[in-house]
Amino acid sequence: MPIRITLALIGLSLLTSCVSIEDRAPPVDDLFLSEARVSASEIDKLREGHKIYMNFCTDCHAPRQVDKITTRNWEEHIPKMFKKAELYPEEIELVTNYIKTAAAINQKLIAKRP
Repeated sequence: MPIRITLALIGLSLLTSCVSIEDRAPPVDDLFLSEARVSASEIDKLREGHKIYMNFCTDCHAPRQVDKITTRNWEEHIPKMFKKAELYPEEIELVTNYIKTAAAINQKLIAKRP
């Protein structure tokens, strides 16, 4: 009986701490663009960066919440992941730009999403 209760409590805590995919890696939609205030020439690049992030980065792990990626991760871990994903330099630039742009506005997006 105590094991069942423990498992139920763990399950409940996991459900209440879930973060949606949109909160982890916000899509480049109208809300994103209204907060990012980027030039028209950047929109397609941000969308492609999001697509790369969702297609390649999630091959090995769940998407990380973009505004929780630390400087240490950028310096130590992210380059290794890019290499493992076998991304071209142009793709690295696109996903890096997406993550940095999304990270700067993500908390505003979370607050505004229904």
